[in-house]
Amino acid sequence: MASSGGTLTHAGSRTALWHGVRAEVARLSSFGMKLSGGGTHQSKTMMFGELEALMGTGASTPEEFRSAAIDENAIGKATSNTRRLTYRHVASLYGLGDQPPLTKTLMRIWKSDIQGRRLQALLVALARDPLLRETAPVVFAGSVGESLQWPLFEDAIIAARPERFSEKMLRSLSQNCASSWTQSGHLKGAVKKIRQRVTPSPPTVAFAALIATASGFGGPSILSSGWMMVLDLSPEQALDALRRAEAVGLARVRSAGDVTEISVRQPMAAVLGLPELEHV
Repeated sequence: MASSGGTLTHAGSRTALWHGVRAEVARLSSFGMKLSGGGTHQSKTMMFGELEALMGTGASTPEEFRSAAIDENAIGKATSNTRRLTYRHVASLYGLGDQPPLTKTLMRIWKSDIQGRRLQALLVALARDPLLRETAPVVFAGSVGESLQWPLFEDAIIAARPERFSEKMLRSLSQNCASSWTQSGHLKGAVKKIRQRVTPSPPTVAFAALIATASGFGGPSILSSGWMMVLDLSPEQALDALRRAEAVGLARVRSAGDVTEISVRQPMAAVLGLPELEHV
């Protein structure tokens, strides 16, 4: 993936999964997404437990999150150094420090949608860790009941980033990614990882549509983007889920003949009290 004049250039099918033809580097970055480089999964998983603990403290500002993690030990680590290191990883992955619109949306949806929290956290982790995104096709290709072990994730990373990582780092990275897909609910099992289907809540689907919109997708292309595929939704299922999200004010869907219009920016901005979403 490269940029030209602020617009992304698609270098292959992997990029096309996550970024539409109208994707702009500046818009993606300001929304809170990371387009290149490494990420938290080089040393940690998506750390859902730690994120859930921090969100449960009622913290909302960067200072409050930091204090909850380090001073109050909400994340349950034995030493101050471990608390600081763990918080640094959690804050980096989920944007708790600078709180871009992506993070603020997660924080608002989180409060009222307990069912959707794991998949919402995964969506943010995918948006902010390019290495985790590289492993998504393994999950997409896995049928329900199929065994998906960490070497498959290693192969995907090698194919995407050849000769970048040492053998030791590849194994750790692949195992961390497999663990994150287990935390999200796509895999089950402590040792033998078995693919299972996830069931997203309507607010989670609206959140995915918002990320897809910020990523340069529009209209029906939102429904076939990687952001919907990661929720185990076909385009038809995604459209039906967005209609259910419309019932709670988080989306607007209009169909006329072969034309389908999908809007989530304005509805979510109004319902969540985040006017900046209108401009993502």
